[in-house]
Amino acid sequence: MFRASMLAVLFAGLVVLSGGLVGQDPKKDEPPVKVKGVLPANWKKIGLTDDQVQKIYKVQNKYDDEIEKLQAKIDVAKTDRTKEMKAVLTADQKKRLDDILTGKEK
Repeated sequence: MFRASMLAVLFAGLVVLSGGLVGQDPKKDEPPVKVKGVLPANWKKIGLTDDQVQKIYKVQNKYDDEIEKLQAKIDVAKTDRTKEMKAVLTADQKKRLDDILTGKEK
């Protein structure tokens, strides 16, 4: 009895795991998915092939996430730098700076 239930479980597992083997074949007449992006300035003028454009878009996409993360770190560092620089100023200097930046300078 135990063997029969083990065989049933094993067979069910094999059926589940082999599900991808009997799936539908991809349609061969569908064109490949094109990656979207924007070429750098003047790159359209140099006669790139469609394949080259797609490769350039893929390279851009590859680095976009990393650049966004680094830009966020740069933004935080700039904010921290400004706070520390303003901490050096006197109250009158801070007020005058704020007036200059908001266009209220006399």
